[in-house]
Amino acid sequence: MFSKINFKYTDATEEKIYSPELIELCYVDLENVLQRVNDPSKFLVLGTKGSGKSALASKLHLSAKPEWNRFVSIDDLEQFEFHLLEKTGGERGKAIGGALSVWQLLLLIRVLSLLLQDEHFKQLNGGVEALGRALQRHGLAPSSSLVSIVQQTSRRGAFLTFKTINAELRGETTNDTTTKLKDPAAVLGSVKELIGQCKPSQSNFRLIVDGLDHPLKDGRTNAAYLGDLINAARAINLYFASLDVDAKVIVMIRDEVLSLIPDPNLAKRVNDNGIPLKWYDNTRSPLDTPLLNVIEKRAHAAGFTEPIGNLWETWFGKYIDSKDSAAFILDNTRFLPRDLISFFRELQSIGANPPFERKQILAALANYSEWFLQELSDGLAGFTVEEVRSELPSILSELGRRFPFEDFARKLTEHGLAGKQPAEEIAKDMFNASWIGNTWKTEQGTDRFSFKHRKRNASFNRMQEIVVHNGLWKSLNLI
Repeated sequence: MFSKINFKYTDATEEKIYSPELIELCYVDLENVLQRVNDPSKFLVLGTKGSGKSALASKLHLSAKPEWNRFVSIDDLEQFEFHLLEKTGGERGKAIGGALSVWQLLLLIRVLSLLLQDEHFKQLNGGVEALGRALQRHGLAPSSSLVSIVQQTSRRGAFLTFKTINAELRGETTNDTTTKLKDPAAVLGSVKELIGQCKPSQSNFRLIVDGLDHPLKDGRTNAAYLGDLINAARAINLYFASLDVDAKVIVMIRDEVLSLIPDPNLAKRVNDNGIPLKWYDNTRSPLDTPLLNVIEKRAHAAGFTEPIGNLWETWFGKYIDSKDSAAFILDNTRFLPRDLISFFRELQSIGANPPFERKQILAALANYSEWFLQELSDGLAGFTVEEVRSELPSILSELGRRFPFEDFARKLTEHGLAGKQPAEEIAKDMFNASWIGNTWKTEQGTDRFSFKHRKRNASFNRMQEIVVHNGLWKSLNLI
């Protein structure tokens, strides 16, 4: 029966396509996030890679389908061409503000496509429907993705098109021969003016922007563009709130990506508008946490009826090597759904059935460790120089489970990586991605540990000893 529990997917996009019932039946509503994300001021969903941002997007999308008055769309910007923002009128993304108006314009046109899906809204607002028809006549129909909109608006003649549409809707004519969108702010003002007369309906509209990990693979030059995207989303949300229209843009973004954005107002934005996805619960009862509910719900969907506490003890016993069995396994993870699901998938892949023997658990953890190494390596893409990233497993294997920062810096030099990237910067990136943590002795002589996945505001301390994450030990030949 254990083999029937669905642990196939760790990617929410694949899960939504191949097993949507997992999203519908097994989604864990962490700290009431499904309700909190509808708070008018909350539009930034924050979390590390694997924390469930895309799962939240999928849940919002699927749950809206049977509702006549809920319209949700997900835009995945993994393939978004940020350089086209310059052709659309945005300045090169080296400073915050250069692409703010462009982003607002793109988001506004994108949300317009959601508004026009609502027949009741169209009946109330003929002017908005006329804008949609005019855009369609000029080859700029409200599109199903930001990617296609920016491709359309970046081509030559886009500014003339918008000027023509604006004049057409006013019953005017224009002889403007401008062939490039040089003033997106002016066009934005015109579109806002046209939409600004709309009357609210009983519906709500949500545009979810996801897939913002990918720009890091092309370097850090897109960070300012992402900062402008966040500020533009806030501006558009305030605009619709002022019209009493329940429409908003929700941005899903990694904590690590957020740290790259050069915006002095970022901390305020996170505090005022952010919803962090925090799975780690510093409790002595790890089985009574939302993270373990992820496993419980999947087990129940497969026919199990007992609570996770009973199931866990049946499957793993109370202790493994004299340590609490839940703590023994969870210490190999980042306390994230993706990690725990991956471990259970490995248990199934070796054909194990409960109650699990110690050797089966260790075999599953060994296989899991290989996956975990690749997962953490992917988390460094765009942060750490590729030559360094590829050498990190070898370096850690040579250093062992614990070592001082000075030894780490020396190993980088021995591997010919001196000058590629500052050693402390590399260590900070590794700390933020949970490759490593810090450890120190208390006054009582006990060990204390600091990991980013346990405390969101934790930071790397080069003066303290470095410790390698337990989940990496097997893949790095440290046990």
